[in-house]
Amino acid sequence: MREEALPAVIIPAHNEAKTIRKLLQAIYPGVVLGNYTVSVVCNGCTDHTAAVVRDEFPQVRCLDIVRAGKTNALNEAEALGLGFPRIYVDADVLISESSLQLLIERCKGTKEPLVVAPRGTLDAAQSDFLVRTYYQAWKKTRFYTEFGYGSGVYGLNRAARETFTKFPDIISDDGYIRALFSYRNIAVCEQARSRVSTPGNIWDLLKIKTRSKLGKLQLSRQRECHTPKERGTSAFTRKLSLSELLVYYAINAFAYFNALRFQRRVSSYRWHRDESSRQAS
Repeated sequence: MREEALPAVIIPAHNEAKTIRKLLQAIYPGVVLGNYTVSVVCNGCTDHTAAVVRDEFPQVRCLDIVRAGKTNALNEAEALGLGFPRIYVDADVLISESSLQLLIERCKGTKEPLVVAPRGTLDAAQSDFLVRTYYQAWKKTRFYTEFGYGSGVYGLNRAARETFTKFPDIISDDGYIRALFSYRNIAVCEQARSRVSTPGNIWDLLKIKTRSKLGKLQLSRQRECHTPKERGTSAFTRKLSLSELLVYYAINAFAYFNALRFQRRVSSYRWHRDESSRQAS
């Protein structure tokens, strides 16, 4: 099979030399066997991410572009004419070859537009009490249980990818994808798993939640985006404890008001990310 016809895995990476080796070690056997291609797009890197990819994983396509930005990185990879389905993976998560194959097969199983995500397993071993409490509440939200948020991975079949041309210049690519479709086009593959390390402390949690809220503010101005609501309007699928409720809403409220400070100058917004979980990795 020609390489461009193989399913494609796309990994945008910005200064991910500490994390990307483990991810590529896990999925590289599928590249060697010809099950899928992997493209890593190093964008705006000032570390040796590209060297790790090129030196240790020679069958992975490595793009090294000057401009930092996740959606631009995705567009650069897709300009190469990749195959379908397409699986988009954050460089700081872990997913196995077998889980990628499950996502690919799920995408191939329908001609209707489909967004599929693995079940994200959250590794909170290095996180403090408040962070663990927040994520205990998060795992009870409809976003996690039914939308597949938080896994750091999503896949699109050809029909889903062909509903739009390029990723817009926004913060939340996964939020954009989910906001394009209704619930019937979004699935969580329970058999597939990704592992996501949660922030170590409350300050790093606030950074990524501020980024998330800013991304949602951007999406609210995208005409084509909406929030699927077919399965009900409740935010939670299970009841929260008092501590979970207080921590969850306090963190989100602080992050939202912090995001409001940036929304008028989003073009100069400096990407906030959690460094504590990367140190742990």
